[in-house]
Amino acid sequence: MEQSLQTIDEHVLPSLVRQALADPKAEIATWEIETIYGGWGGAVGGTALYRITGRTEQGKPWSLVLKILYERLGEAETSPYYWRREYEIYRSGLLDQLPECELTPPTIYHCVEFADSCWIWMEAIPAAEQAWTLDDYRTVARRLGQFSAAYLTGHPIPDYPWLAANWHCRITPPLAETFDRLDEYLQHPLVQRTLPLDEKETILEIWQQFERYCAGLADLPQTLCHYDAFQRNMFHRPDHTILIDWALAGLGAIGEDIVPMVALPPYFGMPVSQAESLDQAVFAGYVDGLRDAGWQGDAQLARRGYVYGMVLRGLAGVKQDIGLLIDESRHPMLRREYHCDAIERIADRFADVRRFRLIQMAAEARQLLI
Repeated sequence: MEQSLQTIDEHVLPSLVRQALADPKAEIATWEIETIYGGWGGAVGGTALYRITGRTEQGKPWSLVLKILYERLGEAETSPYYWRREYEIYRSGLLDQLPECELTPPTIYHCVEFADSCWIWMEAIPAAEQAWTLDDYRTVARRLGQFSAAYLTGHPIPDYPWLAANWHCRITPPLAETFDRLDEYLQHPLVQRTLPLDEKETILEIWQQFERYCAGLADLPQTLCHYDAFQRNMFHRPDHTILIDWALAGLGAIGEDIVPMVALPPYFGMPVSQAESLDQAVFAGYVDGLRDAGWQGDAQLARRGYVYGMVLRGLAGVKQDIGLLIDESRHPMLRREYHCDAIERIADRFADVRRFRLIQMAAEARQLLI
């Protein structure tokens, strides 16, 4: 990565800074690069994220973000994690054709392709200093509902071959090895904590039904989904929300786009005791957004898409959690993420989250299947 960064063209950087500052005469006096947090939830790898900051000769500060997507050999464009998808989305102009709503993409200054990577230069967006309230979640979910409804009421859904399709269903079949080896994994004491033995049969029964949930999603009204819309990818403002990281975007069912908004906050720090309140706030906001944009269908359809997607996401979480816990090289990262030295407590947290986003959601999903 350091070798790649040495290829930054000092003739290109001034042009980017001038765009960022809206000042065609700006000249760079100093600049430096720092690595910034790039996320680990998907554990896919092959992405690096940097912030480049500096000052102009007039002393004005500036900041850019550089995202480098590294090639993963042999990965098909239909893969749910296709390594080039975000680059293709930005350079295609797809996000310039989004429906009018209070949900906006980041400003992209430049996209460039190299032999083994794609680089995306984008705006550096200041993060909010305060944690979101439930009202904030409801507002952002409403904006997602407006976005979803636009494609349900006539805005054309893009059909680029590199867009994802049925993302939650595509990530589920590869989980088979994990569930086939569950007894073996349960020999590990940390796995026993995160997946208690008295819940094993319940989870296996949910796994055996996953194809029914996929079929249920396919039967629902279809829209364009971001699939990774949660707080770390969303910059909430009073009049709009900036949504970054479109690497998973593609066709999906109504309701699926709010899955990460509810599934991930308890995983990343929100008390699990607030999960049901979060569920209620997000779903209500999403339905409000659907209505705002003119979709007058049965809200139960959105609930089905959301709950079925939650179950499939929860099944994927079984594999992810087992992998994180049995791989001791990942433990330092877990300790930093959760500000906790005791891996056992982190395993217990994973178990609490799973009871909500998999076991409890699956109970509701079974009632909604038709």
